[in-house]
Amino acid sequence: MRKKVLILSEAFGNGHTKAAEALAQVISLQEPSVQIHIIEIGKMLHPAINDLVLRIYKQSITTFSFLWKKIYDHLSKPNHTTPNWLQSLIYQLLHRNLDKVLKQINPDIVICTHPFSSSSLSRLKRRGYRVRLCTVITDFHVHQVWAQPEVDIYMASNEEVLRQLVLFGISEQKIVVTGIPVKSDFWQKLNKLEARKSLHLKNLPTVLVMGGGLGLGGIKDIADALIKWKDDIQFIICTGSNQALKTSLENNVRFRHPHIVILGYVNIIHQLLDAADVLITKPGGLTCFEALTKGIPMLIYGPIPGHEEYNCEHLVGRDLAIQIRNKHDVDNWIEKLLLFPEAFKGLYENIKQFQQKNDPLAGAKVVLDLLAR
Repeated sequence: MRKKVLILSEAFGNGHTKAAEALAQVISLQEPSVQIHIIEIGKMLHPAINDLVLRIYKQSITTFSFLWKKIYDHLSKPNHTTPNWLQSLIYQLLHRNLDKVLKQINPDIVICTHPFSSSSLSRLKRRGYRVRLCTVITDFHVHQVWAQPEVDIYMASNEEVLRQLVLFGISEQKIVVTGIPVKSDFWQKLNKLEARKSLHLKNLPTVLVMGGGLGLGGIKDIADALIKWKDDIQFIICTGSNQALKTSLENNVRFRHPHIVILGYVNIIHQLLDAADVLITKPGGLTCFEALTKGIPMLIYGPIPGHEEYNCEHLVGRDLAIQIRNKHDVDNWIEKLLLFPEAFKGLYENIKQFQQKNDPLAGAKVVLDLLAR
């Protein structure tokens, strides 16, 4: 009988689901007989509430960012555990009837790429539901909602996350450092000239600007800072699902230039990274891991309070990325790209060391080992 794997994500941004899709792809490459289901579970079970939670989240990280940061920092204290009321609230709002989905699919393993789904599965396990549960950490930092004793195996993005989980009381025997799953399109970097030709781009120094699937991260500020360089470089702006931002940029005469490309949500990020010399992005976990896997230098801007600030701290602290805070920083690094490209040498060397330690098959190996037990 074919083994069944159910991967649960949430529709809050795109990174968690992209990680789920990447893990599913790599499992299938290693063992095609495994039957895999991917569900954005909150959106499927309670779409109206899911959309409300997403709107509240976006409002919190923009209008009330100071409050969101306080909440996140509190949840990150290792001497705290997830309160039962919070787990119950997550379950009642987003995951009521989750048990019916599980009974219908009857998976051999459930994998969660978001702390909410992991929390609710853990709650069900405490109440008697029997299933092997694997949780994939999709950032370079964890908070207490990730840390659930009912999880059988954790896939940690790095050694620091492993240590943090241990501080939250998770046994080190349950944790495997696998990195964040990325699709095979990101495993190798293609020739820049060929990549630019295939995308009908100019063969110029190229900067890719991204703000994640939600199109956040101060993209407009970055675009305004880059506009003075439009005759010297080519820049590609990806606005994600932020259609209002895309329309605003397209309607602005300053951005109507043959060296400026404005895109919405696209599925060709791997090709754009092949064509780019530098990525300017907010530090979403999956986006940064994709860029590191491709070997692209990153300039990080506008981290969301909480997890992305910790992601930024991790990457910058290990010289895997550079943080830019204002227009002057943008000008400084674009000038270096054009006149002193050797300024990026240290980044390239550190990224290469990262790549040598990273095994893109590691996550699939963990799942297949668990299925074989």
